[in-house]
Amino acid sequence: MKKIFLLLSLLLMTFSLTACNAQVEPTQDNTTANTNVKTTTETTSTSTQTKIIKLTTTNKQTIEIELNNSPAANDLYNQLPLSIDLEDYSTNEKIFYPPNKLNTESTPKATPKIGTLAYYEPWGDVVIFYDDFRANNDLYELGHVISGGDIVSELSGTVTIEAMPNQ
Repeated sequence: MKKIFLLLSLLLMTFSLTACNAQVEPTQDNTTANTNVKTTTETTSTSTQTKIIKLTTTNKQTIEIELNNSPAANDLYNQLPLSIDLEDYSTNEKIFYPPNKLNTESTPKATPKIGTLAYYEPWGDVVIFYDDFRANNDLYELGHVISGGDIVSELSGTVTIEAMPNQ
């Protein structure tokens, strides 16, 4: 009985060692998988670069706006360049309508204040606030003015909106 047990144990141990040895050997597939992980990481880091857009009026005044990295802001950025009519709305904001609706999924809600760029989903318009405003569940934040904020209230007519090259 002891001999049978010893023989079975030895046989089982031989199979175990053979299986472990097969898993340790490197293969070409493992090298390829590691390369793919590196490439994916590099691609992700470039997609989070700061995106700045520039609004230029017909009399060459400019406003620069830094976009956040939300889906809605990226949708707006991907529609550029635009030549579009800017309208006065109320006493605290300028609005324009991008050609295509923006994806608000995972886009943060806006807390409107001077210089906020937001998207009002029900109407499909982009808003630039030049005075404070109350929060609204249908407003999604796209970014904020980083230069030229003092002229937002004076804007009217057609503006050109374009992406600024990455610095």
